[in-house]
Order: sequence, then C-alpha cells, then structure tokens
Amino acid sequence: MKKRVLMAILLMLSITLVFGAAQREVVQDDTKPYAGVTLHVIAEQQNPTLALEKQLADFEEQTGIQVELEMGPMDNVVGKEMLAMESKSGAYDVISIPYQFLGQLVVNDYIQSIDPFFDRQDLKLDNFDKKDLIAGMVAASGEWKGVNYGIPSNTCIMVMFYREDLFGNPEEKAAFKAKYGYELNPPENWDQYRDCAEFFTRKAGSRLAGKQLTQDFYGTSIAGKRHDAMTCEWLNYAWSFGGGVFDEDGNLIINSPENRAALDYFVNLVPFCPPGVSNNTWDELTTQMQQGIVAMQIQWNDCAPSVEDPSSSKVAGKVGYTTIPVKVNPVAHYGAWTYFISADAPNPEAAWIFLQWVNTSEVQKKIALEGGFPTLSSVFNDPELVVELPYWQASLDAYKISSRRPRIPQWNEMNNAMMLELSHVIAGNKNSATALRDLASAYNKLLAGELPVDYQ
Repeated sequence: MKKRVLMAILLMLSITLVFGAAQREVVQDDTKPYAGVTLHVIAEQQNPTLALEKQLADFEEQTGIQVELEMGPMDNVVGKEMLAMESKSGAYDVISIPYQFLGQLVVNDYIQSIDPFFDRQDLKLDNFDKKDLIAGMVAASGEWKGVNYGIPSNTCIMVMFYREDLFGNPEEKAAFKAKYGYELNPPENWDQYRDCAEFFTRKAGSRLAGKQLTQDFYGTSIAGKRHDAMTCEWLNYAWSFGGGVFDEDGNLIINSPENRAALDYFVNLVPFCPPGVSNNTWDELTTQMQQGIVAMQIQWNDCAPSVEDPSSSKVAGKVGYTTIPVKVNPVAHYGAWTYFISADAPNPEAAWIFLQWVNTSEVQKKIALEGGFPTLSSVFNDPELVVELPYWQASLDAYKISSRRPRIPQWNEMNNAMMLELSHVIAGNKNSATALRDLASAYNKLLAGELPVDYQ
C-alpha cells in the first residue's frame, strides 16, 4: 500500500514538473530575449560607476539581464582588463578603460566595432536615441579610422577648483591688491595663478580670512607622483603654453621651448603645495581640498562631487569652479573613460543592450546628479543640472576648449616614459631641458620615425 502511494506521489510530482516547465515555456517574454544572461562588466570605482550600480536593478527588471559589476582603482582595473584581453579569457563582456588605450586595443583586436549593432532593430531599446549622443565626444572616445568601437562611460574634463570664500573675502582682497597691485579674482592666466598660489601659502598661526590658522595652509597642490595623474595635469600646462606632444602636422615637439617653460612653471609651484608632492595623484588632491588646506588646484570635474559632499568635506559649498588659466592657448584636458565590448565577449548582443541602456536620458541624468558626466545633449542642456550642481557651468565651458591625449598604439609606453621623466624633475634629479631631451629620444625610438595616426 505504501509503495503504491509513493509511486502515485512521484507520478504527480513528475506531471507537475513537466507541466510547470511547459507553462514556463508558454509564458516566456519575447520582449526579453536575453533574460537570464549574466554580463560581466569592469570599470573604475568612481562616482559615475557607483551611481550606475544603484540603477542595475532597473536594468535587470527591464531586460532580464543580470550585471556583475567589478570595480577598483584605475591601475588595478586597467591591469585586469589588459590581462583578460591578452589571454582571450572572455572574462568580461564590457570593459571601461581610458580612451587613450583605443589604438592599442584596436590594433591588437581586443575590442569589436559597435557599428553593426546600431542597425540591429531586434536589439534596439525604445528609449535609446543615437542622435542624442554628442558626436564629438563619441568620436574622441571611441572612433578609430572611421569605425566606432565604444561610447564614453564618463566624460570627465579638467577645470580649476578654487576657494570661493577666500577669493571673495574683503580682507584678503585688500591684502592681495596691496602686494600685487591688481584685484584678487580667480586667476585667468598662469602668472596670476602663481601669484595667488604664493599669496595664500601661510604658516600655522598666520591669519586667513579673519581667522588664525591652526595648521599650515597652501596656495595650491599638484599631482607629482609617477602616475597617470601627473601626466594628465602637466599636459594642461604644456598645451596652454603652446607646446604638447605633437604639432598639428604630427611632428614630435615634446622637447620644445614651450614645453620646457611649462615644466619649469609646473615644478616652481611645488613650494606652494603641501609636503609630499611626489605622492600626489588626483585622489590626494581631492582629499587636500576636502580638508580645507589648499586654496586652488587643477582637477578633474568628476572629483567635484566629493568636494561638495558635506559628510566628507570641510569646504562643501565654499568652492568655485572655472576653466583652467591661459598662457597662449585656452585648454581643458578631456579624459573620458569609454565602454567597449570585448572581442571575446561571451554575450555581445546583451552587452550592446547594456550600452544602449546606460546611454538613455533617464539613466544619464541620475548619473549626472550623483557626480558623473553624460554623453547626451539632452542631459548636458538640462537646466536643472546647471542650478543643482555648482561645477556644471564650468564643465560646460571646459568642454568647448577640450584637448585630448594621443590615442596611438604606442601611447601607453610613451605615457610611462613621460611619467618617469616628469618625476625626475619633480624629485630634482634632472632639469626640464635634460628630462625633455631624454623623453624626445625615447619617443623617437618608440615611434621609429613614423608619422603617427590619430595623434591628436
């Protein structure tokens, strides 16, 4: 009897399972053809990525696609990405990486073109509008020889941060004019920047804006570590002084009088910076501004939200933002990270759905409100952002004068050589003339006399 009962129960369970499976097939949602797919995405841990992470549940609900998002510091992320692509491990469907790696990624077949996906109507999201993408940003960040490979994941650009409360203080304004003979305002050229840096550098016990300082205060801070942060900052000075890496015809000009003047100027700011310049990246600069120990700095605009966060910043609401001072040329270093689909991505179609979703106005605006910078005209021109975010207008102004690093395959090695030579000058081991001469020699060997493609 017990055996017959057990057999009946097993038969009922089998029928239930079969019927349930059939029922699941019947109710399959054809609008979510990639439901159940898991995408592996890797990106730098920064405000835009953190803001995106908060919205991933909405993406899964909309598409049925799950996202495993890996984050970390820049060097760690880039190292993991390059290792995965070199080994063809298929570890990541989508990578976010600085745009200057584009040439290297393309020539090594590490990423795939996204052009074919734009024509795939079966993959198109209704709320994605290709025409809303800012063409110049997409081209700068992801186009190589007329082929589109990616869409920016964060369109950051460098601006000047300054202590608005100090520059506007009547006592400080009077003292500055008495010493330098002109009005204290946010500096518009590098001579004024140097004067302001000197003026605001003071020892503990001195007075600043009517209060006695309990610790040393500094006019500025620079990124002097042998790191991408140093080359990113110094290129602003080089371009502004009329120099750079290549001229308009692609000729190497790294060892130019303009670059030597820009490097001398950069190093001569060190006495007006907090101790330990050779340890500074943009993270340390952000912390120094948050702590209220510097008056101004050249910095990425996506660091501004941290400065404006009252839970971690002593100067929230006291900082102003404007474009970088000018010597010869007005410049602003464009430093986008870009989303690319790996050549060996296990799920390229689902990856394209993800890239579209990231670039919808709803997602982009939420990212902007939490510290990111968009790729869509509609979001950039949203009047709410200008009102809500104190650094938004300065960013808009900076994008109009943006300059970018070379994206040639040799740039990673060239950048490493630049880091080395600049760090020698910061440490006092070489002067600017020797360092740039040695850098030019290294560049000539790397380029082997070839005119680089896409050097600007």
